Amino acid sequence: MIATFLKITGLLTLVFTFAACETRTKSIVTVGANMWPGYQMLFLARNLGYFNQQPIKLIEMPSSTETAMAFRNGSLDVAGLTLDESLTLLQSVPSLTVILVLDVSMGADVLLVKPEIDSLEHLRGKRIGVENTAVGAVLLQGALQAANLTVADVDLRSVTFDRHESAFIKNQVDAIVTFEPVKSKLTALGARLLYDSSRIPGRIVDVLVTRREVIEQHPELLQTIIAGHFLALTYWHEHSADAAARIAPNMAVQPEQVVEYFEGVELPNLATVQRWLSGDTPALNKSIAMLSSVMLKNGLLFKPIDASGLIDASLLPVNNEE
Repeated sequence: MIATFLKITGLLTLVFTFAACETRTKSIVTVGANMWPGYQMLFLARNLGYFNQQPIKLIEMPSSTETAMAFRNGSLDVAGLTLDESLTLLQSVPSLTVILVLDVSMGADVLLVKPEIDSLEHLRGKRIGVENTAVGAVLLQGALQAANLTVADVDLRSVTFDRHESAFIKNQVDAIVTFEPVKSKLTALGARLLYDSSRIPGRIVDVLVTRREVIEQHPELLQTIIAGHFLALTYWHEHSADAAARIAPNMAVQPEQVVEYFEGVELPNLATVQRWLSGDTPALNKSIAMLSSVMLKNGLLFKPIDASGLIDASLLPVNNEE
């Protein structure tokens, strides 16, 4: 851990020195992500000053729907998205590139229901709120399959993440596909958890994406962002109380709630990320193949995609521990 930290710190110092010489001539690299726990290391890195004096701007997005839209229309250079959302974008943004695996959902994405609904089978005919993204559809599909139901058996309602809590409380839906901090808020009010992403391992992976042209134009700034993520992850492990206090305002929760919000979210270290993205057969390829097949079968992709050039591990720090 310490060796990797020092390596990343050294890389970050070199990047800062190089970038400082050109800051005046560079345009700002914009990075957008919603408040999903798996994206918080980026915001923690900003809070800790790892991006200071660099033309890097992090933008808090209200939902993944708006993050994807902003990336598609060019308002964002870099975006935190789920892998399936990235595959959807690849249809219209062929230069899209995955440069980092941020987290793997292992129970953090959930289907919450009203207390009177005591089984997945009882979802038949119920109003289910879900964000109009592939990740919501993938989790919902898993839940419906487990209940031997189809989308035709339920009443789907499109609800963006920023409206999840209010839609459930105001009885506009009977069930909601959501994640933290809404998960804890609604379960505290009596919502029942019927299904989560631990039952579909490997399907919900969050990644950092950019465009090929951004890599060509600003490689050192992208390295700064990635190195900052890993430095923040080290800080999270070694100074968890202070890290939680720094993250809490960003998630609009109390510091003592932050750690529980990360339950079910796996934050891979550098060595694990290298296995996801590097080598002749990156581990992420398996998830890409599985997801694209599921999405095509269920109409979540409007055409087959070519993901052969989707992964780029060249911006990752070198791991001296291997």
